[in-house]
Amino acid sequence: MKETFYKGAAGNLSLHLVTLSLAALAANATTVASDGLPIGTQITGVRIINEALGTGTELTVQVVDHSGGEKDLTVFDTASAGNASEFVKPVYIGDEGPSDLVVKNTGSAAATGEVIIELEYRYKGY
Repeated sequence: MKETFYKGAAGNLSLHLVTLSLAALAANATTVASDGLPIGTQITGVRIINEALGTGTELTVQVVDHSGGEKDLTVFDTASAGNASEFVKPVYIGDEGPSDLVVKNTGSAAATGEVIIELEYRYKGY
């Protein structure tokens, strides 16, 4: 193992919580959950806790950089209430600059209700 374990405050695994109240988020529409995720952040997982958002709804959690480049982290079926989590291949925010955490309705119907997104990350540094 070439990378040593960091024993200080920076570099520890952290959880960023965002609560969204969606009011008829149309199919293929997006909303910014958190803007300006800093350079040096490495995303390792995503969790969701949601109300039933409606039949035909599905949310995709994405990272979008300042030039509009999108990286899908994971997709959640949100037709019924529940919670789920996904480990993701680590996504590093680097040279593309600060990025936004975006939620996109990739389902076929409008999504309405409360959603809590929990972004698991560690600050790796730049």
